[in-house]
Amino acid sequence: MKVFIRNICVVLAMITGLSFAWGEAEKVPELSCRQVFDQKGQITVVDVRTPEEWNGELGHIEGAVRITLGESLTEYLKAGNKDQAIVFVCRSGARSAKATTQSIELGYKHTATMAGGMIRWNEEGLPVERK
Repeated sequence: MKVFIRNICVVLAMITGLSFAWGEAEKVPELSCRQVFDQKGQITVVDVRTPEEWNGELGHIEGAVRITLGESLTEYLKAGNKDQAIVFVCRSGARSAKATTQSIELGYKHTATMAGGMIRWNEEGLPVERK
């Protein structure tokens, strides 16, 4: 229940522009695949996987932008709008959690990781693109 309430707070914060101070003991803010799907037009979806993964078996989310974790993402975040609502996506959730942590450290107020990554997205039968 605590996780559900926190996830709702993150979504509300992203939509309304509010910010929450997450305690050090709290884990990285996350949204479920369904929450990401439902908010697709209102948040920026940043996929941090490699080009091979983006076009691979798991596909990618329509409308997402691909910015590989590392120097490319760092440059994107340093130049970006820190009030922008962003959800980071990867294969399973580990790299996107790192991206979320990095964005928070750089002053972003409305970022989250997508729990379970593209593996869970596909398991839930949500639509993907493959190019």
